[in-house]
Amino acid sequence: MAKSTGVSSNAPTLYLTELDVTRLEGIASRAATAELDEMLDALLTRAAIVPPDAIPKDVVTMNSRVVCALEGEPAPRDWTLVYPDDADLAAGRLSVLSPVGQALLGARAGQTVDYRLPDGRQQRVTVLEVAFQPEASGQFTL
Repeated sequence: MAKSTGVSSNAPTLYLTELDVTRLEGIASRAATAELDEMLDALLTRAAIVPPDAIPKDVVTMNSRVVCALEGEPAPRDWTLVYPDDADLAAGRLSVLSPVGQALLGARAGQTVDYRLPDGRQQRVTVLEVAFQPEASGQFTL
């Protein structure tokens, strides 16, 4: 039986470019852990791999900057969704392989998604705004 990724079944279909898939596969092959392989498999199972110019402008993609509301928190969060090597939560750079990062990837502005924290608690986050999306800005290799 496969281990749960922490992303609920209402998770949106996500959009990935071929470059994003190549980068994520490279990360998984360097780390060579079963847990990371399972996370990547879960992401790719939900993924629609498309050319960068086919991604809707309101979708959270890699290197997008999003404004999110976490359930139960008074102030919104401003996060940029990044690859694990670039993650720095204190600086607002959220790893795509974190539970919330996996849930946000592919979400649309206005959408609420659920995910599980490592301790098993359920959490909910709403995408208030996709403030920057590389593909919408014509930055297809960011």
